Amino acid sequence: MRTEQISQNQLLLFFILYYFSTLVGFGASHLIYLTQYDSLIVLFISGLVGIILAFFIIKLAKRRPNEFFVHYGKDIFPTWIHVPIMVFFFISFMQISAMILREYEDFIVQTYLPRTPNWAVGCMFGIVVAVTTRLGFENLFRIAQGLFYLVISANIGNMLFIGKELQWERWMAFVTNHSGQGILVGSYSTAPFFGEVIILLFIFPYLTQKHKTLKSIIWASFFSILFIASNIIWLLLLFGPNLASHLSYPMLEMIRYIRIADFIQNLDHLLISIWATTVFIKVTVLFTISVQILTHLFRLKDHRPLTFSLTAVMIALSVSMASGTSELNSLFVKSWATFSYFLQFIPLLYLGVDTIKQSIKKKSNEKLKPS
Repeated sequence: MRTEQISQNQLLLFFILYYFSTLVGFGASHLIYLTQYDSLIVLFISGLVGIILAFFIIKLAKRRPNEFFVHYGKDIFPTWIHVPIMVFFFISFMQISAMILREYEDFIVQTYLPRTPNWAVGCMFGIVVAVTTRLGFENLFRIAQGLFYLVISANIGNMLFIGKELQWERWMAFVTNHSGQGILVGSYSTAPFFGEVIILLFIFPYLTQKHKTLKSIIWASFFSILFIASNIIWLLLLFGPNLASHLSYPMLEMIRYIRIADFIQNLDHLLISIWATTVFIKVTVLFTISVQILTHLFRLKDHRPLTFSLTAVMIALSVSMASGTSELNSLFVKSWATFSYFLQFIPLLYLGVDTIKQSIKKKSNEKLKPS
């Protein structure tokens, strides 16, 4: 079976969109609330954590570059340990995709469709996710590659048009206003966004030029931090940390400041629709990985028969996981980071055990060699 289908260029552009999507759209106010003018420092620390984690993930994946983690994990841990861990990964990726979908549902309902039930938005979004998942990873990454230039062009245009509204006298606060506690707490909360690079472990067999993967992740982290940081800077210069941290969707409010002549009073519908494609990309890849895990566990030859039934599960989870936006935010603030660290630590455990096993095997082979 041919598995090498995703180029390093596609991987780089995908991860830029992947990091950019939810951190800017849904996490900006929480980041500013915790870190204020230390947001840039926190972003760079978090990106560095993601790169370090990617180094170990790639090191593990390169040992069996053409095998799927769901399969070769049984060579590292006993089956009775490995299979429950894979089930945990399946549930976790499904839950994370449902959580992002719920955030998107709340955003659309509160902002544009106040009388529409969440399940209706979830169903419309879910159908698109299901169809894309059936196409497979190769087509998903091609979609991300095509959308990248549109998304980034819209983002740059947004910052250019909003520049005249900024309060430039706030700039010195980035130099003078620092808090050690804010940096520590903010980094703990933000690093898991970049720690989601663990998805590399599940898509590694699909990559071409695998030896360049770490380089691609480093560049993707650099450019995503650049784009995210520029948006955070604009928010702080426009609203200040107090107002920006108390807005539900500060990026939406910033977009609404754009005025181009008299005939275009508001571009938020256009720019939000472009940004929504990045959310679609992130939800779809997480959901596709969860489908692939279950496919491998059941030893099925094709993942497509599972797609629509699991999509229904994801939509049901998104609707039922919280009674409202405040409860969802509370879940995110109180437990999401800790849960993510636990999830992202598991591949490191596999790497450690595999390293010990290889070391013992090497020493045993040396002893068996004739003197």
